Parts: sequence; C-alpha cells; structure tokens
Amino acid sequence: MPSAKPRAHTSLGLEIWAVGTYEEITHLRAQLGAAGRLVEVGDPHVLAGADAGRYRQYLRAHVRTSEGSP
Repeated sequence: MPSAKPRAHTSLGLEIWAVGTYEEITHLRAQLGAAGRLVEVGDPHVLAGADAGRYRQYLRAHVRTSEGSP
C-alpha cells in the first residue's frame, strides 16, 4: 500500500503521442527534457490530408514533480 507521507523527489512516467508543428514538438521535447529525462524519442512522422504541415512523434519521459505531489 502506498505511503501517505509526501516524498521529496517523486516523478511521473509519461507516454506521449505529440501532434503539432515541428517547432511545437521541438519545444515540447526541450521542456520535457528540462523537467526530467526523455527515456525514448521516436522519429517524427509527417502527417497528410487535413493535418498536412503537422508532425506526430512518440515520446516517453520521466518528469520530476514538486515536493508533496502524488
């Protein structure tokens, strides 16, 4: 059973399919890297049709949370 006591250094494991412009995804990767650690970064895929000009990219990250957060 998890402890109710807050931990000083907790982290979230995130699995993300990011969709956006190349610049938006690049910015997201930089922010996630600054907040924790990128564990896996997939190749960006160019989208077509109604999403032309946008990309999709798979990211896995461990991100630090603030003290006392679950």
